[in-house]
Amino acid sequence: MSSLVIPSAFATEDVRRTVLSNGLVVLTKEVHTSPIVTSMIWYRVGSRNEEMGHTGKSHFLEHMLFKGTERFKKGEIDLLTLKNGGGNNAFTSHDFTAYYFSFAADRWEVALDIEADRMVSCAFEPEEFEAEKKVVIEELKTGLDSPWGLLLQELEAAAFKIHPYRNPIVGWLQDVERATVETQQAYYHRYYHPNNATLVVVGDFDTAEVLKKIDRLFGSIPSGPEPNRMVLSEPPQRGERRLVVRWRSKVPRLAIAYHAPEIAHQDTYALQVLAVVLAEGKASRLYQRMVEREQTVTFISAEFGESKDPSLFHIRSEARGDHSIDEIESSINDELATIAKTGVTAHELDRAKHQIEAHFILSRERTLDQAILLGQIETLYGLDYIDSYLQRINEVTAADISHVCARYLNENNRTVGQLLSDGSASAEEEELEAD
Repeated sequence: MSSLVIPSAFATEDVRRTVLSNGLVVLTKEVHTSPIVTSMIWYRVGSRNEEMGHTGKSHFLEHMLFKGTERFKKGEIDLLTLKNGGGNNAFTSHDFTAYYFSFAADRWEVALDIEADRMVSCAFEPEEFEAEKKVVIEELKTGLDSPWGLLLQELEAAAFKIHPYRNPIVGWLQDVERATVETQQAYYHRYYHPNNATLVVVGDFDTAEVLKKIDRLFGSIPSGPEPNRMVLSEPPQRGERRLVVRWRSKVPRLAIAYHAPEIAHQDTYALQVLAVVLAEGKASRLYQRMVEREQTVTFISAEFGESKDPSLFHIRSEARGDHSIDEIESSINDELATIAKTGVTAHELDRAKHQIEAHFILSRERTLDQAILLGQIETLYGLDYIDSYLQRINEVTAADISHVCARYLNENNRTVGQLLSDGSASAEEEELEAD
């Protein structure tokens, strides 16, 4: 195996990047401020890798990896975690699937034993598979039984015509219902192998000892085939798209999605600053106007995060009282036009940069947070993104903000979704309960 110490700023300071001969990337970082060790394994597979008609497989697989392996039978993974006083969980995104354990510093080996075994020997017992399918379907339906879940699903399906980001991470109901053990196993064997994974260990341990254990557990696992490369790219949007979703709520909601670039694109840093200027905190521009002065909404947000392929910049809001969606949308469009034309103030720019810096620093206090940061960025792009991130944010100018606002947050590049009442009796009951 090859190994090097990355010379870098604080987030990746003392991170050691090791690559086993089978392609497994290992990131280790000693943190001795508390006797905790977090280990995470990241597979470079998410809903973007799923074929049409087979959506939801990445998320379903996440569930199956807790249902038993050849070595750890049904229930043993959670029981071992509980007996050793630790915690575990997992999550799936468009771009990756990640699993983590946190244990006391004298018990970290348990996690590595489990991860090495379930990289190659997930059981896929037919009875467990069918039982878990019911759990996944229920989770899917629960997500749709919420106004935002339903609206955002429809919005993203309309914003993307070709790229798999149009599909829900949990999958479409019909696809999940007809999932089989065979197709799920084939997906597992295609994507779950060392050269498609990054193992991250952060906490109170000795690096040499941990690397020795990792090499012993994972080093003999053979490499797998190179995963299929993504060949689909979303064509440019050429005009506004609109949709209306009817639901059992009398509270109108608005969601607007603008196509935006992928991680580390030169415009992403200005877009992240713009999101903060617009709606992060009570001093933000949209909050001040729409919540404080006009009092047209009870909630407003602007969100833009990192993703492997070009994604979406979201603005969402929830109407207050009798104020209409048209009224809300008009205020948002007015503010965006103003920023595109005249930019933002020096105070707004400084405030946004300080908020991003503070969030970046304060949200990395736990070993789990640091493991998430390292694993996510290594999976999406590479650790050098972290090293230059705050510097890139600091270099954003007011002119950059105007440029990205005009270029991306314009009428021809947006999809507008409205959630309105379906007039059902439930809506009336909801309103009465609220009163």
